[in-house]
Amino acid sequence: MMFYKRVVINSKEVQEGDLFVALKGSRHDGHDFVEEAFQRGAVGVVVEREVEVPEGKFALVVKDSLEFLRDLARKKRESFKGKVIAIAGSAGKTTTKEMVAFLLSKVAKTCKTPKNYNSQIGVPLSVANFDEDCQFWVVEVGASQKGDVARLVELIKPHIRVITAIGEEHLETFGCLDDVVMGNGEVFKDMGEEDVGVCPHEVSHCYLLPKKITFGEGSELSAKEIDLSTEGVRFKVLDVEVFVPIPSLGVVENALCTFAVLQALGFDWKNFVEYLRDFRAVEGRFKTYQMDNWFVIDDAYNANPPSMRKALQTLCRFKGFKIAVLGDMLELGRESERFHREVGRLCAELGIDLCLFYGPNMKYAWEECVRHGGKAEHFKDKETLTSFLLGLLNKPAVVLFKGSRGMRLEEVLHGLQNEKIRI
Repeated sequence: MMFYKRVVINSKEVQEGDLFVALKGSRHDGHDFVEEAFQRGAVGVVVEREVEVPEGKFALVVKDSLEFLRDLARKKRESFKGKVIAIAGSAGKTTTKEMVAFLLSKVAKTCKTPKNYNSQIGVPLSVANFDEDCQFWVVEVGASQKGDVARLVELIKPHIRVITAIGEEHLETFGCLDDVVMGNGEVFKDMGEEDVGVCPHEVSHCYLLPKKITFGEGSELSAKEIDLSTEGVRFKVLDVEVFVPIPSLGVVENALCTFAVLQALGFDWKNFVEYLRDFRAVEGRFKTYQMDNWFVIDDAYNANPPSMRKALQTLCRFKGFKIAVLGDMLELGRESERFHREVGRLCAELGIDLCLFYGPNMKYAWEECVRHGGKAEHFKDKETLTSFLLGLLNKPAVVLFKGSRGMRLEEVLHGLQNEKIRI
């Protein structure tokens, strides 16, 4: 029998009494950090080879450390008596997960996957650390290729299975949009008689489900009279006024999806509307703040074509001078040039006042934007981009920052903050 407080895979996060599971990654091998884990207070380690163990501690040698982690999660799930909600989709997963967990926590103890722990490692790690005395587990499940969601669903066996949105994502590994539809649809695999599926109305015809609730245009749970301002977004659902303090069209879809989840769980979603006034944006996902004369929209955490379109459509609804600072959308495979050109064309069509494109793929967007009459610049490095932006700080503007995770556009924001302090 092993006794430990938490399961940890990063030796730097180890605290007294934790169990450290040594995983082999593409860049690091957890076995190289076993000694550090013990020094930081790990009571035991799970490894695939013999290691030196300090007195009073233990090492469990297994054939596959990741499979051991999955087994821990599987056993935790088997003993869990509450409801499990799985959230998949091409965009809006993390915000929807946070919103669902935020509202459910108002009625019962709720656990959720932290940050964006939605991978083949992140999900079992999260579940292994979930409290069993919860009533709800809210689990974000990610996919970069077919089979990913199916493996996670097999592990967590959700009662409510959700797709937030369908669009072009990870085409390097998925291949085409049809594969994205199928890959995310794996969340509905092996549904039980009482399980409920939730998905956007526009793609509901793709999934034949015994029990299904849809949201968005064409369904009962659709938004009317959308009003966007720097304070947030107001809209109506079935004549009920909703306000979320995040100025984003995307968050409207997140809220509609959340209402569908609440309905699937047997709640009246109308009873939760007021709580949304206290909901806050996740870091890097449409987080807004004032920087000198700018109203900054920090949506720099990630980007793919559907989320980029929604962000730009949101930006164009603001009053005043609008600037889009956009980084490459990665992992789009052979279609990358086409999707980046579509972004440039959309920027021009929406009338965004100034578009600043960063990265080799965004050069296509710059070319297309200029071709269609837009005002735009292209930058090869963050330093030049930051310097250019510093010259605009005195101009009142609404400024959107968005790009794929690998582009790390938040570093430009940090650079601007540091330069301001220096000045």
